[in-house]
Amino acid sequence: MFSKKIMCFTAALLLAINLSYPVSTYAQTAIFDLGQVVVSEDEDEKDKLTIEEKTKISQKTLKSHKVVDLAEIISDELIEASMVRKSGYGNEIGLRGFTKSNLRFTLDDTLIEGSCGSRKDPPLSHINLLTINKIEVKEGPYDVSVPGALGGDINVITKETQKDIHGEVLSKNGSFGYLSQGGYITGGNDCFQGLFGYNYSKSGQYKDGAGNKLNSCNPAYNDAGKSMDAFKKNDLWGKVSVKPAENQELLISSSYGEASDIMTPRVAMDTEKEKTYLNKVEYIFDDLGSISEQLKLSAYYNRVEHYPYGKYRIGGVNNKRIEAISAITGAQIENKMPSDLAVFTYGTDFYHRNWYGDIFDRDYGTIINNELFPDVNELDFGLYVKAERDIGKLSAIVGLRIDIFHSKADEDLKFSKAMTDTNAQTDVLPGANVFLKYFLTKDSNIFGGIGLTNRMPTTVERYVQEGVTYYGNPDLKPSRNLETDLGFETKLMERLKFKTKGFYSYLPDYIYQQVRGGVKTYTNINAYMFGGDATTTYDLSQGFAAEGGLAYQRGRKFSQPASNNDKDLAEIPPLKTKIALNYDKNKFFAIYEWIHSLDSKNIDCDAGETLLKGWDVFNFRVGYQFVEKEGKMSVLDGLSLNIGIDNMFDKKYTMANSYEYDPTDPSGTNVKIVNEPGRFIYGSLSFRF
Repeated sequence: MFSKKIMCFTAALLLAINLSYPVSTYAQTAIFDLGQVVVSEDEDEKDKLTIEEKTKISQKTLKSHKVVDLAEIISDELIEASMVRKSGYGNEIGLRGFTKSNLRFTLDDTLIEGSCGSRKDPPLSHINLLTINKIEVKEGPYDVSVPGALGGDINVITKETQKDIHGEVLSKNGSFGYLSQGGYITGGNDCFQGLFGYNYSKSGQYKDGAGNKLNSCNPAYNDAGKSMDAFKKNDLWGKVSVKPAENQELLISSSYGEASDIMTPRVAMDTEKEKTYLNKVEYIFDDLGSISEQLKLSAYYNRVEHYPYGKYRIGGVNNKRIEAISAITGAQIENKMPSDLAVFTYGTDFYHRNWYGDIFDRDYGTIINNELFPDVNELDFGLYVKAERDIGKLSAIVGLRIDIFHSKADEDLKFSKAMTDTNAQTDVLPGANVFLKYFLTKDSNIFGGIGLTNRMPTTVERYVQEGVTYYGNPDLKPSRNLETDLGFETKLMERLKFKTKGFYSYLPDYIYQQVRGGVKTYTNINAYMFGGDATTTYDLSQGFAAEGGLAYQRGRKFSQPASNNDKDLAEIPPLKTKIALNYDKNKFFAIYEWIHSLDSKNIDCDAGETLLKGWDVFNFRVGYQFVEKEGKMSVLDGLSLNIGIDNMFDKKYTMANSYEYDPTDPSGTNVKIVNEPGRFIYGSLSFRF
């Protein structure tokens, strides 16, 4: 049966290569460019139907944010994005109701995952913002090159090396003792280039709009915890580019991050220290004739060491320390081949992930639980192909992917045995999509698609062994997403831009938490999500522009978990709107924005979510870049100054709800709700050379 599935899918791949008519327009991709934005003035290039849709955040916009956390920037810049506040940094991002493991996170196309079972260290928290060149945010099941992206994927692309000597030094200070200082330098020649960077950041506990410190959301802090800082972090990174031939390039990149005393009041323990190792080697061949426009060979090793402890808490966790380590080793071969029929991109990838976690007595070093994460090995092997083609005013893309995923716990599942004897699982996961874009006029188009994708249960969902009242379900099936998208965009009078899109996702075997017989665990249910968003920009001339946007999504259950009769899905944000007035002229810019959220009413009360009041927040940012005037050099050239105020009117509010279980808590109870910071004033000064 297994071999028949492989043969059938191989036949489907060959059929797609011969019969499909695809595209180079990817209508659901928003690209945040955090480096210098270069806009082509080639009119022929602008007229091509294959131009990729992009939403860009320039370098000055990145600097204008307080840049404590990448999730905060994405949720502020994307109307359809939401954020789950966890602490001062290390927050969770959501897209259109999909969050946590229902999204994939990659760094330069390599998989990155945290190692905390309660996600105190979401993937984006391991990436220093000074390393970033741009961020690709892809919504929906339309990227076959990424395994396990149920609701979308976020790919962070780091800065490239440059010729000659260039660099930047940046210092940023803000409220509540926030400090970030660092920079990078790059240089070289046509054959060899290098880049090196360093950043140090720290912060004290912030206060919410009512003046309550961060620790106040969790009453389990002792006196030392009530006065602890929020975090301290050091990051080092480097990259080398070697070009042995005109059409070849070898890239080697590596980064190391170390954080200490990370306050995480949302869950039962804080983090004593955390170490991140991110490494990649890539070899690129360009212009290999008719067989390849570009061939990429890459390998990577990403490792996260996470050490929670109860030093700053009262009660039973005070004497506990956890050691949780996750390591991903992967490789990919991808080839891009244009032909008269279409532009084909096909490849194969695999990754192996090992994850284990043990609980120790903090005072004596003895093991309390050596199977919290019972040495789980995950192995995924994937094949994919996509074809792109323009046919007159129509652009289309077709993608196919298949994954073979195997997971096994190498240690005894001492608590899950009460549920099942299953340990190892092998799953075959087919995926496919079609996306079309039709140009009504040069500046107006409609787009839409349908796609199927999957994501595997996490190690926590299948294998966590916290205790007799909280453990994983090894029999979980993979979640699937069968999604349909439809949208329209236009540009009127050279000043007004408008875009709207909607989606419907049918979610068979959606992974959800449940309580059965007093035991907290996980199960599969059938559910659905739907929603949409709209954005508009109007050029007011003289450097002024007005922007607006709104997003709404809803999630409902077709079937119910045990002990849950609420039909609403958890973690679905309410209606969100944004209005902004921008000014950008003569190297001076300013942004004044109003973000509004309705009450969180459509929540899963039976899963532990609570009603949250709606909120209104006003933010202001202003900046100036010094440049030479009339060809005269100045000592200020390359200097940028930015000042901002978030939550100007010091309002108390909460963005997101509480849902997931906490593996650091013996009872596995739902995590706490954390309020957003109150008025946050910050400024930055940077110098580029």
